[in-house]
Amino acid sequence: MHTTGVHAPCNIMRGNRLPLSGIRVAADIAVEMSAHALRRSAEWFIVTVFVLGSATFTLAFFAEPLHDPVGLAVTVALAALAEILAVRLHHDGRASVSVVSLVLSAMVWGLPGVALVSAVITVTGWFSFSSREVPKLAFNFGQHNLAAFIAGVALVQIRPIELLDSPVAMLAVGACVGLVIFLMTSNAVALVMALASGNSYVAVYRENFPWLIPHYAGLGALGGGLAAAYDIFGVPGVVILSLPLLLSRYSMKQVLDQTRENVLRLEKSNQQLQGAYIEIRSMSEELSSAYTGTLESLVAALDVRDQETKGHSVRVAVHSLDIAQMLGIKDEQELATIYRGALMHDVGKIGVPDAILLKPAKLTEEEWEFMKRHSAMGYKILAAVPYLRPTAKIVLAHHERWDGDGYPRRLKAEDIPLGARIFALADTYDAIISDRPYRKGQTPDAALAEILRCAGSQFDPRVVEAFEAAFPRWREEDHGANVRPLYLPAWRKKDKDAPGRAAS
Repeated sequence: MHTTGVHAPCNIMRGNRLPLSGIRVAADIAVEMSAHALRRSAEWFIVTVFVLGSATFTLAFFAEPLHDPVGLAVTVALAALAEILAVRLHHDGRASVSVVSLVLSAMVWGLPGVALVSAVITVTGWFSFSSREVPKLAFNFGQHNLAAFIAGVALVQIRPIELLDSPVAMLAVGACVGLVIFLMTSNAVALVMALASGNSYVAVYRENFPWLIPHYAGLGALGGGLAAAYDIFGVPGVVILSLPLLLSRYSMKQVLDQTRENVLRLEKSNQQLQGAYIEIRSMSEELSSAYTGTLESLVAALDVRDQETKGHSVRVAVHSLDIAQMLGIKDEQELATIYRGALMHDVGKIGVPDAILLKPAKLTEEEWEFMKRHSAMGYKILAAVPYLRPTAKIVLAHHERWDGDGYPRRLKAEDIPLGARIFALADTYDAIISDRPYRKGQTPDAALAEILRCAGSQFDPRVVEAFEAAFPRWREEDHGANVRPLYLPAWRKKDKDAPGRAAS
């Protein structure tokens, strides 16, 4: 088969990659390109290839005399017929077996024969494309004739060795001729594709051409076999043996039609899947936002119950996100978990009686022990919802300390979830600078000094370093202003001034 082949009508097709099998499977590896889209370097390359190909085409007719013009005329007709009967592929590609006649003409008629057949295949193939662009014709004429000339010269060199006297040897020589033409044409096409697209030549070649090597070798061997048949039976033998090859286009057409149909079906399915994916992702984001909104509404209800700490949970959640991003956390799911954990850290206080929760005086030891249960109660509330189980772990551990002297499980150091370590610092900062009925809030600088003093005991030193980096921005914040909940996570807000946006 010839992806237009080795002579390789390596015609250039739409896009910068070969269609389906990129081929005219044994030789026209074509990718249609518009002249105005080519880069100047590609245009100069096409001009250079055309000039060299034209020179070799002319030189071929002076290199050696023609013999058996009738046989050559029949071969030219068969080559043109093979191109006319080429099977159309997806995206204006074609698959034909005309490369066989190219190899046959090189082995039997030498340089002038292969030059003539190459030119006929090029022109016939050009008329078969839906867009007949002059640069395409010029490039294919040049590169096909260059490849044919080099293959012909190689054959001239081996004729004295009498390799062409054995039918078996002719099969091998034909395969080699097919590969020589393939190497020339595929490299020329890969280079012009790379120049036109700006992609790497090596990447273009590896992606589009190596799989064609067996096709060219096989069709080349067929060409060698026809050359052996010509030596034994003459032109009638070539014609008779070519008929099954030409008729094979019908089986090729059936296979390729089915393949093209499958490709179109797959493309349609892929588009539908992409649409469904976008829709599902959008619905997932809306559902996630709705979950977050529900949590924030619950926190707002808790704030109504405890007016003295109104806004505390939202502020701590915003600052926790800031620290997390300063620590280099970029995964959206992990950021969302930290945000929700900080937001919901006091949800367990739902189970704390007002007499304890709202008591203006110092709690008794018994009352304090009951108050400390709120982290475990919050964990039980959230863990019952699969969506919130990762968040529940932060809520359970939000009163643990780096030195292991916290509660309820006295976890230590890295055993404490990172989200809980981050929250503990953000919570302490907000508590220090906030007013309470029994004391006045302190300055941000005082909070900084206290947190630095507790680094390595109460707080994770690495989290403290991130806090120090974020502190200059925190100090400028209006602590008394109402901080709106981050209904959509802060890291996804487009507003530059959205609360909670951390430097990255």
